[in-house]
Amino acid sequence: MLNNEFPPLGGGTGTVNYELFKQFSKYPDLKIDLITSGNKQDKNTEQFSENIQIHKVLINSNNIHHASNYELIKYTLKASIKALKLYKKNKYDFSFAWSTVPAGFVSFLLKVIFGLAYYVRVGGPDIPGFEERYQKIYRIISPLIQLIWKKSNFLIVKCKTEFEMIKAINQKLNIQIIYNGVDTQKFYFVEKPLNEPLKIICPARLIKRKGQDVLIKAIAHLKAKGIIFNIDFIGEGDEKENYIQLAEELGVTEQICFCAYIERTKIQEFYQKADIFVLPSYNEGMSNALLEAMACGLPVVVTDVGGTKELVDETNGFIFAKGNVEELVSILENIYNNKNILSKKAFNSSKKAHNLSWSLIGEKYLVLFKQ
Repeated sequence: MLNNEFPPLGGGTGTVNYELFKQFSKYPDLKIDLITSGNKQDKNTEQFSENIQIHKVLINSNNIHHASNYELIKYTLKASIKALKLYKKNKYDFSFAWSTVPAGFVSFLLKVIFGLAYYVRVGGPDIPGFEERYQKIYRIISPLIQLIWKKSNFLIVKCKTEFEMIKAINQKLNIQIIYNGVDTQKFYFVEKPLNEPLKIICPARLIKRKGQDVLIKAIAHLKAKGIIFNIDFIGEGDEKENYIQLAEELGVTEQICFCAYIERTKIQEFYQKADIFVLPSYNEGMSNALLEAMACGLPVVVTDVGGTKELVDETNGFIFAKGNVEELVSILENIYNNKNILSKKAFNSSKKAHNLSWSLIGEKYLVLFKQ
């Protein structure tokens, strides 16, 4: 397996990798070597379980939440060398890349040299056009991305939107949808009285694609109407200072907590203390945070992007158009004036999430591996 991010480095892809490893560790006939990124203080090799070993190539990331282009190139080179050495020693049955780039390139290299079959789990930013900040890079690497897809034995995507985006590029690719999952033992519904004012949680990297500025503007509009919500922004990112400044300019600083990064072991406490989950993203695949919020019994307010429509409907939340501040204001005002609607939606959110436990998702991957 190849993945440039694995906790504590990285974001959603690393989290999914970690959660599935907990499932894969239950199957002793499945032997896995993962090549991921590491920093100076890390051990070169760690044993995740008896059947899973983690190999770290030295990257020295400056930001544990987001890799720079230089760090991605560095991982590609070092992971390629490590993969070639490990293959000669272990003669794997196949390789599995947790993204098209950089991980998929290493799998592609193994196929070119040794004829080794490989799968690619496509991340949203892998798809040309998905991530606005990568538009210039897409022009350069799109041919490579498409070549890696074409030579793979299988592509895995998280939602129908990703499936359709890739099929629009190449109809002939072999693609399967496997949703992200959620740890229903860790993230669970806790009944509690509503906060006063109502508390919104928005756990996501503070980057433009996540659209936190839309939520800040909506809160300011509501405050002008005498309607107060408080927000916990959980995460770090390039836009943090801009969002802090925007909150100051709009006079809503007292309502917003920029809570920084919260460790995975503690994040469920923040979900369980909130009343509503809001994710105003301009693009998503299948949000881990959305699934966690649903499992904790939160009504959810999300944009009409990616896999959100496959998880959210009128029974457990609200959907609004990306970037539409007025529509978000209308939804939150309706919630404020009709707080009784929250309890039923909370129950339905939790019920839906339990159908996507990691144990069920892990079984889908195992079926694919055995093929």
